[in-house]
Amino acid sequence: MATDSKTQFDRQAALYAVSPVHKHGPSLPVLVEYVDPLPKFVVLDVATGTGNAAFALASHVQSVVGIDLSDGMIAQARKRAEEEGIDNVTFELGSAEAIPFPDETFCVVVARHAPHHFHHADRFLAEVHRVLKPGGRFVIADQVSPLPGTSEWIHTWQQTRDTSHFLQRTTEQWKELASAAGLIWVKDTLVPYRMETDWWFKQSGASEEAVQALKAHAKAAPDAIRRAVGLEFGEDGEVVAFTDQMLVARMDK
Repeated sequence: MATDSKTQFDRQAALYAVSPVHKHGPSLPVLVEYVDPLPKFVVLDVATGTGNAAFALASHVQSVVGIDLSDGMIAQARKRAEEEGIDNVTFELGSAEAIPFPDETFCVVVARHAPHHFHHADRFLAEVHRVLKPGGRFVIADQVSPLPGTSEWIHTWQQTRDTSHFLQRTTEQWKELASAAGLIWVKDTLVPYRMETDWWFKQSGASEEAVQALKAHAKAAPDAIRRAVGLEFGEDGEVVAFTDQMLVARMDK
């Protein structure tokens, strides 16, 4: 039975607050570069989690608002803002598919490490377009399937580990969705993340049954999948790591 994103991230919020992959992962500086922030900018961070993208941008802009469905994640983000004395960032509950702000409120919208949980990416991008000021920019950083032929294998891999995972889209799918939403695709890059599987399993709270299923799924992967996903195996034949490709893309209104 699938777990909804709110339940999953309320349960795992404390781990995400200290996760080096989320706090310091290599997509974060690329996201900041693509935003190209100015001191006058008012920024929205959608599905902010524990606030990593919001905090990375805070020192460069006028203000940042982070929204998330998870009370647990919002609590961790507020705690960090207080502890670090960051006073131009606020956090509140809110949905990516029904953003709780008026039209043309923000200069920039960002979303990092979250859109693969969104069931209706078309609604999300329509909301991004709605809340952006004319000439505003949207920067996404999220995992993608590197090749269309890998999507089915990756979907099983990701959803077995975390049943709140919905869909790991391809870059081409994101381009089509952006165009349909009226957003102009400006530039993109792929940032590889090497994920050690023991950490990855623990981060999501995967059950022992799920861990065994994931190990079996990796062992059974054909050579083409092993290469595309960067599966690594130890001397005992068990999977020890894989590579997630993170798309970072900028779109303008």
